[in-house]
Amino acid sequence: MRVRIIKGTKQIGGCITEISTPKTRIIIDYGLDLDDNSKVFDIDGLTNKEKPLYDAVFITHSHGDHIGLVDNIVSDIPIYVEEKTAKIYDIYKDFCGNGNKIKRKLNTFKIEEGFKGKSILVNDIKITPYMIDHSAYHSCMYLIEADGKRILHTGDFRNHGRNGINFEDELKDVGKIDLLITEGTTLTRKSDIVYEKEEELEERCKELFKKYEQVLILSSSTNIDRTISFYNARGNKKFIIDTFTRGLAEIIPELPKNDQKEVFQWDPFKYKKVKSSEFKDKYHRKNNMNLYGFKPNFIWLIKQSMFPEINKLYKKGYFTNTVLIYSMWAGYPLKDKKLGSFINKIEKMGIKMITIHTSGHADSKAMKVLNKLTNPTQTIIIHTEDNSLGKNIFNNVLDIKDDEYIVL
Repeated sequence: MRVRIIKGTKQIGGCITEISTPKTRIIIDYGLDLDDNSKVFDIDGLTNKEKPLYDAVFITHSHGDHIGLVDNIVSDIPIYVEEKTAKIYDIYKDFCGNGNKIKRKLNTFKIEEGFKGKSILVNDIKITPYMIDHSAYHSCMYLIEADGKRILHTGDFRNHGRNGINFEDELKDVGKIDLLITEGTTLTRKSDIVYEKEEELEERCKELFKKYEQVLILSSSTNIDRTISFYNARGNKKFIIDTFTRGLAEIIPELPKNDQKEVFQWDPFKYKKVKSSEFKDKYHRKNNMNLYGFKPNFIWLIKQSMFPEINKLYKKGYFTNTVLIYSMWAGYPLKDKKLGSFINKIEKMGIKMITIHTSGHADSKAMKVLNKLTNPTQTIIIHTEDNSLGKNIFNNVLDIKDDEYIVL
């Protein structure tokens, strides 16, 4: 087998990996760059050739930097995506993609029981999906086997989320491999950091929520683990989900539903303005109460676009003892000026912001477990700004650049 990291040896997000034999070529992940999500990255034989040069594309999870460019792939090339991943991204496109659904046909697979799916044969390459713990629901890593060699592509992963309980068992099932292709997102952060478990974050929230009457939460709707943590920590407060979260709850059984006694749906002004009758029929609920029915104790999942309605309630004296919980990567408000401005305006209302977050990516402890249980002969680190920092964690780290080939 030959391996080429087309993009990703010195950047986080937008990573693309090619694995090939003399007979077959596959791609793993084809998404947007985080720093420029308007740019299309063309690849000969994948996006701009009449005759395809690739036999299949496999997507690890629903984040845009891993799946966001699939519509540019030549229509004859099959794309394989876990079933719930495809549905989540479809809903995401309804809310964040101006209603532009994925036009391409996707081949979906299920992981019915446990953590391992059925193997998929693409000519002489066998690909086996494993469900991996990450901040994207039903993320997958792939075991790729051909020519007597075994490669494990982890995608983005961690072991401190709700699905981390399976982490060691699935790595033991994978066994020893010839090449490990792993993310290294956190390598440029503190080397000795151990991230808080999702269940520990939940317990911390239970105590914090008791101190406030109103809790505003700014978090990613697609971080399902986090929404569950906040819901479990609610105490006697009403729990208010937004339209996007309610759409996800339709396909994710673990999420709270607005037909439960203590759960309500709030349709932000932004989504009420959507003219599409299909969107309204699918996501709006006629029996919604407005926020005036929730006073004084509630937890409210908010979005950056909801400032007009938050400000309206503030002017009416609605917030009496309120906190804003920020639960995303600390760097986003610095990189996104609109998000930073939104938070500043909330704080000017006298609402204190508290950060409660744990990473969606692996800490060094999880990386060491990965290395120990798979004992790779060689390692390639991607999805990182500096892959040289992983040499004290992983076996035989290869110092390669984008577009270089290695042969197993």
